[in-house]
Amino acid sequence: MNPLKSFISTIISIPDDDFQLLDNITVSLSLKKGAYLLEQGQVCKQVFFLTKGLFRMYYVDPEGNEINYRFAVENNFMVDFQSFLTQKPSRYYWQAMRDAEVLGFGYEDIQRAYNMSPSWDRFGRLIAEKVYQQVNERIEMMQFLNPEQRYQYLLDTQPQLFDQVSLFHLSSYLGITPESLSRIRKRLKK
Repeated sequence: MNPLKSFISTIISIPDDDFQLLDNITVSLSLKKGAYLLEQGQVCKQVFFLTKGLFRMYYVDPEGNEINYRFAVENNFMVDFQSFLTQKPSRYYWQAMRDAEVLGFGYEDIQRAYNMSPSWDRFGRLIAEKVYQQVNERIEMMQFLNPEQRYQYLLDTQPQLFDQVSLFHLSSYLGITPESLSRIRKRLKK
């Protein structure tokens, strides 16, 4: 089973006939490390499924600092959902942290699939709920957990990031300095 179909089947069972609707709307893209899939000011016109590589979603704060907001690992969807739903310019960048391959699904094509298939319509709702949970989880992590708890939460929920993402980028994601992250790691190792 291909990675996309395998991932989708963990969320919902899609009949093969409905799955074939993707055949004509899927666009494959290859990106080199450092390349952008989306940049601030562009409209997010596609939902992407990452089949190979690693991406970071970040924004630039008023002082010019890059703040990592999310990481996308293989066999997961990635999208700036706000920009995609409203078809308004994004505030974020999606940058490849290593060579990557993605499958893209355009906004209009997805809307057609929703209209043609109750299964795809339900899948869209379930993914929207999942995105909401991820966003809310991130907000609550930053609001209610101290830096050490954030580090531990990330270690518990996404341990693979520690093998794939530099401490510099992880510290930005956690809202702390690289030096603070080093101190936290030392403390927790004792």
